[in-house]
This record gives sequence, C-alpha cells and structure tokens, in this order.
Amino acid sequence: MIDRDREPWILVRRFTNRLVEVLGDALRDVVVVGSASLGDWQANSDIDLVCVVERELDSRARDAVAPLHEKSRYEYGHTIDAMYVTRGGLAKGPDGLRSVVASVAGTLYPGSTDGPMNWATWLNIVQSGVRVPLAEGGVMAVVDPRNAGVPIEGEVARDGAVGFSRANLDQYWRSRITLSEQIHLVDGATHPVSAFEVEWMSLGPARLLATVLTGRIVSKSEGGELAADRHPEFGGHLSRVLDARRAVDTTTVWDREDLERSLDLARLCVRLGAGE
Repeated sequence: MIDRDREPWILVRRFTNRLVEVLGDALRDVVVVGSASLGDWQANSDIDLVCVVERELDSRARDAVAPLHEKSRYEYGHTIDAMYVTRGGLAKGPDGLRSVVASVAGTLYPGSTDGPMNWATWLNIVQSGVRVPLAEGGVMAVVDPRNAGVPIEGEVARDGAVGFSRANLDQYWRSRITLSEQIHLVDGATHPVSAFEVEWMSLGPARLLATVLTGRIVSKSEGGELAADRHPEFGGHLSRVLDARRAVDTTTVWDREDLERSLDLARLCVRLGAGE
C-alpha cells in the first residue's frame, strides 16, 4: 500500500523535494526500489531510489547531492541511497554501462560498478518500482512498464535478473557461507551469533533463488516464505526468522545451532541455483 502520509513514503517525498532543490530540471524521475517497493520495509530498513537525470552528474551536482545521502540517517532515521542514471543509461542496461553515480550506505561514489548497478535493480523498476512525483500534489504510483519514460525491456530485464541471481549465488554466497563458518562456527569461536547473521544467511540466498525460479524480484520476507513452502524442513526456522524480522517476536536469542540451520538453507539455495 502506498500511503504518502506514512513512512517510508513521507520520507521519500521529503528527500525528493531536497533533490529537486539542488538538481532542478536535471532531475527527470525518481523511482523507489528495494524493500519499500516490495512491501517489506521494516523499522530498520534503508530506502533505495533510482534517480533518472537529464545528463550525468558533474562534480558540482555530485557535491550538492552527496551531503543529502551522507546525512540521511541522521535527518530521516534511515539511510537513503540512490543511483543516478540517464534514460539512455537505463535503456542500455547495467551490462552496457561502465559505471554510474551511486550512493551506497550513505556514501556517494562518482563511478560505482557495485551496489544497485545490476539487472535485479532494472527488473525491480519495471516490476514494482514506485514513481515519486517531482511536483507537489502529485500521486505516487507503481511504474507502468509501457511508459516510454522508463525505457527498459521487461523480458530482457527478467532474463538479466535471473542470470545475475544465479551468478550471485555461485560467486558471492558460496564464499560468504564459508566466511560465516570460519568466523562463527570454528572451535573456540568467541564471536556472538547476531540476529543479522542469522537473517542474512537465511533470507539472502532464498530471495535470489526465488528470482531464479520465478523470474521476479521478491523481498527477503517473500523469499523466506517461498523457501518454507518448497522446503518444509526449514519451515519452523524460517517462521522464527521472519517473526524476528517483522518484530513480531523481539525476544528471540540466536545460538550456534540457529546459524548452522541458516547455513544449511543457504547451501541448499546455492546448489539449487546452480542446478546441482
């Protein structure tokens, strides 16, 4: 539901107004992607934007927008990140771009090849992105992929997102699972098992596998729900993870066995994503 008088939409409007002030007519579109657009925004979530600009941001424009991102957590209570891309850049897709101006974790990079510069972001835009009006009184609405203002081919974006998700499972998550084991599960490890680690290992790979299987960008919560449906042996574990994520249960304490269960699920997602 898009209710402009409630978070995160009220924060998005305030931030967009600031962007209009500093970029003026160079700003053509602002689209919300990520957890907010997927209906999974939580009290500790960040906000992710795709800002369509008339031309690539020069150093003066970058200097103007960088503090907005850097101070966003202090001013809004949430980090607000954005990718700045031209319509021509959107049409090329991430494979046709060398880099983009993008804010990642509050820091603006003039030539980012990481963060939002991938096919999952492109598919998120046309599948469930929410357009933010640049003028007062406008209505926020889900992006219409038939609108030429967002020149992305849906089928191309879907195929690209599936390929990106497969590669991410194989290249990032295989090593990330090993790293988690080395830090938390070796004999004598003193690192506590954090809620973040259990959630990240349980829901991150599950979300990517859901994209591989369905051709859609899904939220972490939906990825967990789909994994529980397909693999009921993880149902109880995922139910606890999702309750903790949604603050339904704020008393959960995670231990080594919970993390081992999370890693088992992550390994399964990696294998299935690779077709093993």
